[in-house]
Amino acid sequence: MTLKGFIQSAELVEDTSGPDRVMMIVRVQGVGPGQPRKILIPFEILIVQDDLEAETMGGRAFRAECSGVENALGMVTAIEVGPSRVLRNPDA
Repeated sequence: MTLKGFIQSAELVEDTSGPDRVMMIVRVQGVGPGQPRKILIPFEILIVQDDLEAETMGGRAFRAECSGVENALGMVTAIEVGPSRVLRNPDA
C-alpha cells in the first residue's frame, strides 16, 4: 500500500527485538480513509537513509510503501521524505 501525506511528528523508540536497535514511529496526516495514521520505520531503513532524523521530519511531505498494518501501525518498506518543511511550524 502506498501512503502519501505530511508528517506531524516522529520519535525514536527502542526496538523490542534488541537493546541496540531503534525504530521510528511517525504520526502522519493527509493519508486516505482507512489508512493508518501512524507508520513504523524499522531499524534496517533508518541505518540506510541518513535523512531520517526525528527532530527535523515534522511538517515535511512523505511517500511511503507499507507492507501491511500491525497494531494500527503501517509497516514501512520504503520511504521518501521531502527536502524541506511545507507545513507551518507549530511553535511560530
